[in-house]
Amino acid sequence: MVTKVAWDYTHQEFTITDYYYFSILQKVCKDNGIEVDEITDWNQLKNYDVIVFNYPEIPFTEKEVEEVKKFVEEGKRVVILGYYKNEDNIADTINTLATAFGLKMNGDEVTDNQSNHNSDPYFVVTSKVYQYNNGVKQLMLACTPSISLEGENTEIVIEGEPSAVSNKGNKPILGAVYKHPSGGEFIVIGTCVFWDNYSIELYNNKEFAINLLKK
Repeated sequence: MVTKVAWDYTHQEFTITDYYYFSILQKVCKDNGIEVDEITDWNQLKNYDVIVFNYPEIPFTEKEVEEVKKFVEEGKRVVILGYYKNEDNIADTINTLATAFGLKMNGDEVTDNQSNHNSDPYFVVTSKVYQYNNGVKQLMLACTPSISLEGENTEIVIEGEPSAVSNKGNKPILGAVYKHPSGGEFIVIGTCVFWDNYSIELYNNKEFAINLLKK
């Protein structure tokens, strides 16, 4: 069964058709029955099973927030991804939508001096992947902030190992989800580069990407 994914570009996101960054992800989707369309018309999002906001740079309006809440209530999966240190105000922008689901992206950075890739503490490696984890033993998340769970029906998706720390003292939660009784989900992942061409073939990042997008 093919999953139809809307890769939004109405908020100036990184596009999946950017060959330099996402050509491997494009191929992975094609090989795994995931049909991805780049969407420049907000009104088309309702036609898809999964909606991705990959580093949105334009804040969401109240009307858009209400429409995304409706998508989730209808059983759709919405995934939004950011970056560390609130660069380009990315955490603030994401929070114009995420806080409606009881989730918050923090403007911090999570590092791990013990569990990392290539001896770089910013390339956080963790085995604590609690959901969307079929075939996933470890993930590498580069340049990630933490996520705070502030509302009901929210759960941790990924957290750092005990050696992971936030420079602002937050819990090192790197991904979280709001679950609606309908089966709809709103997922926040700290870093949008876990599935770029550099990272996707490391550890089980590819398997996690497939699990996130295939519904």
